[in-house]
Amino acid sequence: MSLERILGLIVFGVLHWVLAAMLLQDLANRKRVLGGHKAPWAVAIVLVTFVGSVAYLLCHPGIFYDKGGE
Repeated sequence: MSLERILGLIVFGVLHWVLAAMLLQDLANRKRVLGGHKAPWAVAIVLVTFVGSVAYLLCHPGIFYDKGGE
């Protein structure tokens, strides 16, 4: 495997875990989520690399401006 590919995977992994940490914190602070259950969102954010995080952001865009947890 080339050095560029290894570095790309490392950067992708770091970005995934930083984004996952942000989204899991937001998920924990929310009173309500789309679908009514937080556990499936947590699993998607952590296990479905990047796609779960993007899906959560699309369904809960208020993470960037809403501090009320709704």
